[in-house]
Amino acid sequence: MLIAIAALAIYAFLIVVLNRDEVAINFVFFSTTISKLVLILLCLGLGFAGGHLFDRWRARRRPRG
Repeated sequence: MLIAIAALAIYAFLIVVLNRDEVAINFVFFSTTISKLVLILLCLGLGFAGGHLFDRWRARRRPRG
């Protein structure tokens, strides 16, 4: 168990270190420069929120009974 936790910690550390580069991103009304890690987290958050909203919408449309 300790080896798995250590491996995950090293993996998380490598993700942070290897994705520190700055990238330019263009939104609809503005553009900015952010790190790759922030961009990855933003995309994950948007995907999670979109999936959650889609699941709630689909559950509401499902016929009852």
